[in-house]
Amino acid sequence: MSAKETPTRADVVRQRRKQEETRRPAKRPAPRASQPTPTLPRRGVTLDASTQRVKQQTRPVRKYEAVAAAAPVHDALGAARVPSLPRVHIRLGWRLLSFFLVAMIGAAIYFAWTSPLFRVAPATVVGNQMLTAEEIESVLRLSGSPVYFIVPADVENAVRLNFPEITSVKVRVDLPNQVTATIVERQPIIRWEQAGSYAWVDAEGVIFRPRGERSDLVVVSAFGSPPAGLRSEIDALAPVPYVAAQVVESIRLLAPNVPQGSVLLYDPKHGLGWVDARGWTAWFGADPAQTDMKLRVYAALVESILGRGITPTFINVAYPSAPYYRVGQ
Repeated sequence: MSAKETPTRADVVRQRRKQEETRRPAKRPAPRASQPTPTLPRRGVTLDASTQRVKQQTRPVRKYEAVAAAAPVHDALGAARVPSLPRVHIRLGWRLLSFFLVAMIGAAIYFAWTSPLFRVAPATVVGNQMLTAEEIESVLRLSGSPVYFIVPADVENAVRLNFPEITSVKVRVDLPNQVTATIVERQPIIRWEQAGSYAWVDAEGVIFRPRGERSDLVVVSAFGSPPAGLRSEIDALAPVPYVAAQVVESIRLLAPNVPQGSVLLYDPKHGLGWVDARGWTAWFGADPAQTDMKLRVYAALVESILGRGITPTFINVAYPSAPYYRVGQ
């Protein structure tokens, strides 16, 4: 093809693009924005507040590592070496710890409730002379009860209310299953006979059930009930005295003067007295005041009327300033 040959359309287009690329400045790609590389603090360098806050927020969870000891292994040359063991990671949370605590408490309660070790044995009674431990246990029924359910004050009140012959009681509960009751009993001084039966009375006038036979008591044969005593303002559990204090004191003063073979009598109208072996009944009232004077007046009156040949059937010196006697019915 000669130089004067006419170029084709495709040649013209390629030539034009080549000229445009030659005239156009070369475009470089935009450089990427580089991120600053975080610098780790070196030892001795203080972190700023923001860095410390990030470090606290990203604090790792504490892990506990347990390593078990293993027997040394000898190699081919005979040297001992300890093989490396895998580390066991144990993570304890508060939920698991709470579960263990609740389980342990529940097991302790179940053991205390069902174990016979904490069941009360029959109560040990100390200081009793007339009452037996079996009598007290039959009322309290403590045997077999859980020891931690026993309230000493309630047991003391129950003993006092069921046994008026006890003046005081102290109950002590000792683990695992021991109950000890230390009691103080009333001491009787009077055998009170009335309506075909008898009971014992102490110095305060409290009446209670007799325990056997005793020969050291003052026997009083009553034709009726005596005036009752006053309720104690100090001890709310103390029973109301069956015999008033003044009647008890009169009995105590007159008892040594009762004739041999006779007993003291009590009459609601005439008070205390006795039947004389010479054939009359003597009455001294129920007031302990002037008891010595009553006895002297009585002795003088008996000597006077017997000296005159009179045999009375009734003598009353309840009022020593105005004694009197009766002859016949």
